Amino acid sequence: MYNLFYYNIEKMSDEIYYSELKKLPRLRREEIERKKDINDRKLSLAGDIIAKKYIGRLYNVHEEKIIFARGEHGKPYVLNIPTHFSISHSGNFTVVAISNEPIGIDCEVVRDFSAIVAHKTFNTCERNYVAGNTADRKKSEMEKAFYEIWTAKEAYLKYTGQGLSGGINALSFEGDYNKLKAINKDIELVYDYSIPGAITAIVTAKKR
Repeated sequence: MYNLFYYNIEKMSDEIYYSELKKLPRLRREEIERKKDINDRKLSLAGDIIAKKYIGRLYNVHEEKIIFARGEHGKPYVLNIPTHFSISHSGNFTVVAISNEPIGIDCEVVRDFSAIVAHKTFNTCERNYVAGNTADRKKSEMEKAFYEIWTAKEAYLKYTGQGLSGGINALSFEGDYNKLKAINKDIELVYDYSIPGAITAIVTAKKR
């Protein structure tokens, strides 16, 4: 069981941004301020705001009492509450997933992708799924297929807590042109399309 929350940073005025930024611990505040682009700073800040807000509501804890920490590979977690969360950003949106079990999410706006990256990174089944089995396959269909695979791989790395150190192919797929299935049988992979033009992949443990 998990909950997904979305936030569009177009709603975040500069006044709100600076007000909320001041509430963060110094090290986290400096980490956000090092980002060059104001939108990136707002996206990152929104993750903290939304995660604390809804963890507080779900667990009936005041936001100021919620303490975030980072794992060995940078995965954020709640130090003083038995819950799990994962954050992703793309376009103008920050997405937060909260669960009572380990979870990983990745959100990507569907756009042009590098065929070179797909060729070097994806296995044969994955490349075939992106390419399709007809010569007139639409570019939009290839883009959607690419990001279905990419977001799942990223979400899995967040789920395990390894981050990029685990390697993008820690999760691989098998199948054909029409359908892929994750080789790892211990996880549940679900897609969410609530953000127009974007794909969000959610990875959790398979229910026993």
